[in-house]
Amino acid sequence: MKFRAAREELDQIRGSFRIIFGNRPDNPKIIWLFKLINSIVDALDSPHPEKMMSFTQSTPDAIDLINEAADMLLDNQLDQLIFERFNHIPHDRFFLEHAARAATMPEVIHHLAEMFESFSIPHGVSRIRPEWLAKIPPSPVKADMSENELNSAIAEHDPFGAGRTLKYLNSSFVPVRPQNWRRMEDFYGFHSVRDIFKEHFNSFAAGNPAPPLFITSLPGLGKTAMTIAATLGNPELTLIIAEPKALEESLEQMFQTLGSYPHRRFVVFFDDIDPREVNWYSFRTCVGGTFAQPDNINIVIAANYDFSPNVLSRGRKITFPIFDEISCQEMISDFLVRHKLRNPSHNLISVMAADYVEEFGQKKFAELSPRSLIRYLEIYMRDPKKRKKMLEASYQELIMRPDAQLFYEQNIKMMRALYGDGYIEDILREKLRKLGGGE
Repeated sequence: MKFRAAREELDQIRGSFRIIFGNRPDNPKIIWLFKLINSIVDALDSPHPEKMMSFTQSTPDAIDLINEAADMLLDNQLDQLIFERFNHIPHDRFFLEHAARAATMPEVIHHLAEMFESFSIPHGVSRIRPEWLAKIPPSPVKADMSENELNSAIAEHDPFGAGRTLKYLNSSFVPVRPQNWRRMEDFYGFHSVRDIFKEHFNSFAAGNPAPPLFITSLPGLGKTAMTIAATLGNPELTLIIAEPKALEESLEQMFQTLGSYPHRRFVVFFDDIDPREVNWYSFRTCVGGTFAQPDNINIVIAANYDFSPNVLSRGRKITFPIFDEISCQEMISDFLVRHKLRNPSHNLISVMAADYVEEFGQKKFAELSPRSLIRYLEIYMRDPKKRKKMLEASYQELIMRPDAQLFYEQNIKMMRALYGDGYIEDILREKLRKLGGGE
């Protein structure tokens, strides 16, 4: 009789699930809960559930199914799914009553676990996970909730309410706090790239749909830092830093979850991707393919390597120019202007660039990049002796200039390491072709 009553309750819960989530839900978690209910109900339909746990040798029995449900149902995920759904369904009494019934699923399974416990102990070891035998806290979903109470609960269970930066790991969103991110105003040089970033992200923040953004450059030029800055610089945007495998395995699922929050706008950032190693099937299906990407999502993918044409055709490409002596001096000029030196002399800019090249390109890090130049400029700001030295050097007759050859050698070395000798040969051939008037 107890098993029959539990079976009837689960059948009612199943009906309320259909009312709340529809007969064909697209959320994988809801689909899994439907299958779980169906499987447990089928198990309870056995003539003697307490004796006949398995239908076949290969099918999990009722206890296996109950244990499988623990991770999702005992940490309020069902409540969260229900409150998420209220972003799309009316807040009336009809739906609230069905939501309240659906939310009793953990309680019903708790009673089942207690009933199964007495005969689930082979050789004195229980098969029921102990969490199910503990007291189940009451669900916050109530049939008599007021509109204000419901809205407060929806906000409280919003996984994106805890912060504007989250990581997407193993199909879950985990809040993180970015460290030392810079504002767009704190970047120097690369004016054309910064203008494109500002235009693209500001437009998306204003409510316009945005195509995927493909960002390519050599390492250390600012792809990651500028994407974070452009996103968090817009209060309307939430940054999702996604693990690379999600690009192949769970893109559709992520879209479905983020699309259920139409009042939020998300930048989904895949950093340091190797386009040559990615299976782009899921991306091509979800972006400009069979499934429509929600308008509140913008995908940004950063890579040191170029993307294939069939991928680029689905979005917008930004390429950072190489970091050479000219772009180095542009960054220094912007830095000085930003720090209240209205018209910095070319001599001061040159001697600072030369000093940076000597320290960071030869002595300290052997790396010439915007990343290491920022370190140099931070030292410059903290060290009045260095500032005085650079200013005095700029007044000399013989002005130090940054070594262009060293930048060239650094870039060639990096390109060779990343792309191989064949890439360098292609560049040289293209250069010779242009010099020969072959365009």
